[in-house]
Amino acid sequence: MINSQIEELLSKVEKIFSKEEQLIEINTKKAVIVGDTHGDLETTMKVIKNFLEKGDIVIFLGDYVDRGPYQIENINYLLEKKIDFPDKLFLLRGNHETPSMNLYYGFYSTVISKYSIDIYNHYVRVFSLLPYAAVINNKVFCVHGGIAEDLINLEQIKKIPKGEIDPSSSLTIQILWNDPQENIEGFKPSVRGPGIKFFGEDVLKNFLKRNNLKIMIRSHEPSIKGYKLQFNKKLLTIFSCRYYGIIPRIAIYYYPLKFSIIKIP
Repeated sequence: MINSQIEELLSKVEKIFSKEEQLIEINTKKAVIVGDTHGDLETTMKVIKNFLEKGDIVIFLGDYVDRGPYQIENINYLLEKKIDFPDKLFLLRGNHETPSMNLYYGFYSTVISKYSIDIYNHYVRVFSLLPYAAVINNKVFCVHGGIAEDLINLEQIKKIPKGEIDPSSSLTIQILWNDPQENIEGFKPSVRGPGIKFFGEDVLKNFLKRNNLKIMIRSHEPSIKGYKLQFNKKLLTIFSCRYYGIIPRIAIYYYPLKFSIIKIP
């Protein structure tokens, strides 16, 4: 793509994301849920062609850029498909859809070396409009990272302001960054850095109960199988990038509460 084409793409999709709620509420008999892709264009294209273009709702859980070899191609492809399927494709924000990560992990330098700082800044504005979470059939909570220490109910997510370039509140930082950990209670400091937390099974259990939810699906952490079930099968981590030496996976949710975990060939 030349500069003018990317600017046009970003302007079109910016209008779509600006109208989406920070908490996407979806009612469907089937949803396909995708973890981190990090420039893995091949995996993204397979998911789109095998599911979205055949009529399924598809939810990506964030981290489209940084690290992988096709960062620009991966995000542009997803943004083009968002324009084509605005009510069937949902792109949540990950911790790598932020300038603080892009500066260190590749997207910033990749974009400005190929295009310009103005185009990078336009990507940043688009990232700032991505929703933070989704709920499927009022039962399945989808997010990139985890439960935040200040997060009590879903209404708080709905009230997060649009356009936060680099999330700075404890709520938004922890939604993007927090991880589950076995054998702890409450919240504990994370090795990922200041303000980021590990959360225990009790935290998830209480959050699901308060909000009448059944399960949480998140990404953010690679695992050898490409997925990991924790907390008495109430939490599923899914990872879909093939550049981590793992077998990438997606989750397929069938209403009311049945899951399949599918290998991406």
